[in-house]
Amino acid sequence: MPLQPPAIEDPVVLARYPFLPQANPAIKAHMEANEIDLESLVDTDWLDAVRVRARVRLVESVVSKDIDVTTSVDIHTPYGQMVECLSFLYAMVTVCASFDERLLARWAEGEASRADHLWGRIEQIDSFQRLAETYLSDIRMGEDGHWEVPVIDFIEICPKISGSYWRLPNRPLHNGWVTLSPASSENSQERLSRLLKERIRVQLIEECRSRMDLMDEEFAGRMAEEVGRVVSQLQHQASTEVSFTSTDEGDWPPCMQEITTQLTQSVNVNHVGRVFLASMSRVIGLTVDEAQAFFVNAPDYSADTTRYQLTHVFENEYTPAGCPKLQINACCPVSRGDVKSNLCNKEWMDHPLKYLRARQRAKHREEQAAASAPTETDQTPQ
Repeated sequence: MPLQPPAIEDPVVLARYPFLPQANPAIKAHMEANEIDLESLVDTDWLDAVRVRARVRLVESVVSKDIDVTTSVDIHTPYGQMVECLSFLYAMVTVCASFDERLLARWAEGEASRADHLWGRIEQIDSFQRLAETYLSDIRMGEDGHWEVPVIDFIEICPKISGSYWRLPNRPLHNGWVTLSPASSENSQERLSRLLKERIRVQLIEECRSRMDLMDEEFAGRMAEEVGRVVSQLQHQASTEVSFTSTDEGDWPPCMQEITTQLTQSVNVNHVGRVFLASMSRVIGLTVDEAQAFFVNAPDYSADTTRYQLTHVFENEYTPAGCPKLQINACCPVSRGDVKSNLCNKEWMDHPLKYLRARQRAKHREEQAAASAPTETDQTPQ
């Protein structure tokens, strides 16, 4: 991201997109003008409209797959701008006070999805470009009328987006610029908005984690009731549990553990990661229902679509991808030389199934050794 984002001074734009870095001064100005601090934001009566709007934002992010991009607040008035800006701040503070990674992931996904929908519809090219320049090192309109972004931005962002469209070999590349041509019934601007969504999501998560580190226990305690309300909704939404069959979770390779953790936290795992998880589920003996439970928290989850795709993988007996493919597609969490996973650093380790078999063989040897070890009674002299 640029160290110095382009200036945006329109209060309506800042209220509509309060997650922008340029909106921070506006949020601070609203608080100073109305003599509001974080403590008063929590329980001052006249700020109830702010808290109600914040709860709507949070509930949409936690419960809904389709984010409502409209608002009942008139952001063309100073009062409406204050409510929208401070409701975003209150929602963020609630998420930070929860110290819950799943809630953080859901909320960031919801806010980023709202931006994706809104930015794809902006009619003024200059306005859209100014917003995009906040999150990209550069951007330009190609001669064919399609947006182009630097390849360095594209390859940094695209691994977290599923679909063949987002693989670099499938995109036109000219002199270091990647063309975002229309696809999937979306025009070039909507495709670029989808790319920007990922950077917005990452920025929100990083900002929240920084705030979590600074939050004291007393203030978190004051937010307990608000946090409890939204966390209970999150727990209800994610109530589906995964049952394990032929292999223990502790035997899973790090790549499988990482992908399931990301899905639990509503991270948008890319296509390669999803197919890998589906095929690994088949290999270790899970049913389609059990495999589907992995995906229920995915931000784009559709029960019918997921079941159709899983059934296709199971019926056609897909083989899980090997380590090189997982590494190329940003699905391997282990760095070379990482001491936390000595098994992955073995020269012969080039496939997750080898990892799984090695773990199970080691466990079998340990069980045999324990069974054959002399007991305390055996060692007692007669």
